[in-house]
Amino acid sequence: MGTPYQPYYAHVPDQAHYYGQPQPYYYPPSHPGQKPVPRYHKEQRVGAMAFFILYYNPQRPNYDVKEFAVKSFNLNDNTLETDFKVSVEADNPNDKISILYEKGSMFDVSYQGTRICSGSGPEFQQPTKNVTMLNISLEGKNDLNSNVKDSFIEDQKNGKIPLDIHIYVPIKFALENSKSKIIDVMMKCYIEVDSLKRDKKSKILNKICYFKVNF
Repeated sequence: MGTPYQPYYAHVPDQAHYYGQPQPYYYPPSHPGQKPVPRYHKEQRVGAMAFFILYYNPQRPNYDVKEFAVKSFNLNDNTLETDFKVSVEADNPNDKISILYEKGSMFDVSYQGTRICSGSGPEFQQPTKNVTMLNISLEGKNDLNSNVKDSFIEDQKNGKIPLDIHIYVPIKFALENSKSKIIDVMMKCYIEVDSLKRDKKSKILNKICYFKVNF
């Protein structure tokens, strides 16, 4: 009889023993008749990334706030109840990559640092070379301090109401037979509208938007 196969233990400092599991820079010898553990070289990963970039030519999506409408706006005493609709244009410029909009998106509107309403976006798949308008409903009921309330009333009278819109959307790139990891899209817009009257589309007087796509 031949010599029995001896199990291999790789010891990594400050860690437990691992039977038959290759750790970084620790590879157990192959069992007789077992194929060697495949090793992937850095050149292969670089080549795969180069192919992905050259073939798919990935481009970041673009976003912009297009419209701001008021369904309801009630300020009684210091309690503010709001129901807004924000229309965000989502542009997918890729011709080989569609975009999956995942669960967990967050939209909110703030006035002078006080969040007044929030909502979430839909889950859907955006086709290649496509522009989609996301109509997001934002609702809220909040108590305002006296200074914020008085400032709100004054801005309404002057017809210039500054608002901050914060957006977070998790997306994935969908390729032919695979999906990317979660990609975070974050957007912040500073807008100034002429009024917040019920059942009226507010006119956006000024707008500055920033967005970041974390690949």
